[in-house]
Formats: sequence, structure tokens, C-alpha cells
Amino acid sequence: MVLPTANMARQKLMARGNNSHCYKLDLYVSTLRICVVWCVTNKELIAESWLRFLRDRFNAKIDFTKYYLAYSGGKDSHFLYWFIKEYLKDDLIEIVGVNTSFELPEIRDRILKNADTILKPKMHRNQIKEMYGIPCFTKQQDEYIWRYQNGSRSENTMRAINGDNPIFNLNRKAKEMTLNGTLHKVSNKCCKYNKELPMEEYGKLVGKKPILGVRQSESKTRKAKYETCLHANGAFTPLYDFSDDLMDLIYEVKQIEIPGCYTYLSRTGCGGCPYGRNVETELSLMPELQRQKAIEFFEESYDVLGMNYKDIQMTLKL
Repeated sequence: MVLPTANMARQKLMARGNNSHCYKLDLYVSTLRICVVWCVTNKELIAESWLRFLRDRFNAKIDFTKYYLAYSGGKDSHFLYWFIKEYLKDDLIEIVGVNTSFELPEIRDRILKNADTILKPKMHRNQIKEMYGIPCFTKQQDEYIWRYQNGSRSENTMRAINGDNPIFNLNRKAKEMTLNGTLHKVSNKCCKYNKELPMEEYGKLVGKKPILGVRQSESKTRKAKYETCLHANGAFTPLYDFSDDLMDLIYEVKQIEIPGCYTYLSRTGCGGCPYGRNVETELSLMPELQRQKAIEFFEESYDVLGMNYKDIQMTLKL
């Protein structure tokens, strides 16, 4: 950014015969320059102060030799990877990822490049679909649908299904299709067997607890679930109270790498999953074979949700 100097502006005014305004313009331009410099410097100070706070949180809360970073390759987990490797200069915390084959290519490549240990899902995706069903509405709704489809008629299940739960209910379409039996096999178990269980079992095997890149600002569910950074089960969520704006500021100031897919997406997960906010965009970012595999796996849910997947091609450039 090139700022006008007081001399440049004064010369222009004097050429027009407006000498009386020169002092005021000097003051205005000088103030403008100070404000811009202050803003830039203030960003750096804010970023550095929060990074020091995060460093102190790490040092106070965990033994580095007893934790691993659950690395998904997404924006928040990669920030923690950067923080551990570049800011803390630490090699004690192990970086662990899972190659589910669902990730967008850029995210998958990050996992393969940066993880010390790469795990595999506990079950093949087709086995998960056959045994449990596939994601459709939301994780919470799909949990109750799965229970109902598998024979549960408990008071808790039926209150959620029928809309009698004051805190949580199924949406109208989910309720109608569940009760009239027209809904395909639905569950939220895909996340469990693809990512959560492999990480959990690995942690038990090596005697380590996970560092998770989750934050309250991501959803109401996470805001209720993550109210502190260190949990009873030992999981460490050091970013739980970091806002979106703060994360963006640190990314900007420290120039942390951001994959091209974030040009089109605010969050990434398993590509094409109905739980995502921009499924059609994710499908457009996939290579053709991966896109077809995702459609094959999630197709019934796409149809229920009215998603356009048949005409989508890989048109977005990274």
C-alpha cells in the first residue's frame, strides 16, 4: 500500500493556491499514516500475544511425550501442526493422520506429507454402508434415526422422533420418512469407523492422548461440548475458545499456508459427506474417479436432500 506523503499533498494544494489548508492536510495525512502503521503493528501484537498464550497453555496443561496431534489436514489441525513445528519447534508431539480416501486431494496430500504415522479406517466404506447405513441429515438426527431403524422404541428415542423433545427433534422430512419406512439405511457411524476409532485405538496402543483442532465457534454442538481445553478423558482441545476472526488474523500475520480448496470452502472434512456445508462444491473439486466413488456411496442421501450431483463436473480450478 502506497500512502500519500504530506509534501506530495501540500505541493498539489499550493499549485492550486490553497496554502491555508496545508497545515490541516499535514496533520490529516500524518494521522492517517500513524493509524495504518498502528493497525498493521497491532495485528502483529495481537497474533503474537495469542500465540504466547497458546504456548503457555500447552506447557501448563500437557506432557508433550504423552500426546499426539490428531491431524486431519484441515485448517484448524494444520494450524496446530504449524504451531507445534514452527512456533514451539517441537518434535516430541507425534503427528497422526488417517487416510480415509474421502479427503479432497490437497487435504490428503497434506496428511501424507506431514503425518509421522498414517492410519487406515477400521472398516471399508462399503462395509460401513451395508452394516450401519450412511450419513444423511445431521450427526445428531442420524443417531436417533439409526436407533429407530434398529428397533429402539425407548422414550428418549421416540421423543426425538416424534418432536416431543424440547431440546432436540428431527426435521419434518427426516421424521416423515423415518416413520413411514421410506428412508434408506441411515447412521452417523461413518465418522466413527473411518476416523475416530482408528485414532482412539492407536492412542491406547501407544499410551497417548489426542490433541484435537476443534473450536466452539464451529457449531452449537461443539460450543456445548467443549467448554475447556483439557477434558476428563485426557483429550486436549487448545483452540476451543479461539474465534474465526482470531484464527484468520494469525493465518494472515504468520502467512500460514492455506490450500486452494479453501478459496471455495470454509471448512473441509470427508469430501462429499452430506454433513458438509458445500457438498456440491466439494464434488466439483474432486478428480472424476473420486467424485464417482463419493456419489456411489452417498447417492441415496443426496436424493433425499435434493442435491444436484448428476450434472456436476470438475469445473473449479485450484
